[in-house]
Amino acid sequence: MGSIEDKYFDQPLGELSLLPPIDIDLAKTALIVIDMQYHDAHAEQGIVAALEKLYPGSTTYYAERLKTVVPAIRRLLDHARATGLNVIHVVVGSDYQDLRDFNKRMRHWIIDLQERSGMADFYWTQSPTYCILEDLTPVEGETVFRKRSFGAFNSTNFENLLREMDIETLLVTGCVTNYCVETTVRDAADRGFAVAMVDEAIAGFSQESHDATLASLRSGFAAIIPTVDDTTAMLDEIRQP
Repeated sequence: MGSIEDKYFDQPLGELSLLPPIDIDLAKTALIVIDMQYHDAHAEQGIVAALEKLYPGSTTYYAERLKTVVPAIRRLLDHARATGLNVIHVVVGSDYQDLRDFNKRMRHWIIDLQERSGMADFYWTQSPTYCILEDLTPVEGETVFRKRSFGAFNSTNFENLLREMDIETLLVTGCVTNYCVETTVRDAADRGFAVAMVDEAIAGFSQESHDATLASLRSGFAAIIPTVDDTTAMLDEIRQP
């Protein structure tokens, strides 16, 4: 017999999956919101604006996707806050304007994009673009954790934070699907954490790359929950005595 969670997960019939069962203990679960900052998650600022300036039309899909993803994450945050679920906002940025603590490859493409677009300081913590979107601003008591790489684990002690908080399951949202979200999910799974992703609350630069990434992760790294309504219904059902 399957768990409560099974009926909320998207697993296409006949698709091979090596994903172990996920049984969610709410006290040991955290809603993870990845990189929902102005530099990455606003259509008219930061990287999105720079890419659109250099390659007109390249961010049209992403900008439209953000219009639904931001409210979706907000709904999850509201539910988490109302029910006492752990919330962790993962952000990316550097205290140094020259990004010296980013790895060389990542630093190079960011600075190159800034110079070619005539824009600056996407990821500097003193820049307005570093801030989390106003609609998703953390409330008192929520954890904000800063990284300096695509994945949350690779440049930080994020694993130690989760262990100290006694977190075993990550409920993942944010952007970008096949960059920071995917890297974080794969690394979390490799470290033994259970991961579930909320499709409606994750943004990619194209529908094709988004869908392909979720299909790959679904095969062995993370369960996929289609909508926010599915997610909140699942959490409420688990919460029932």
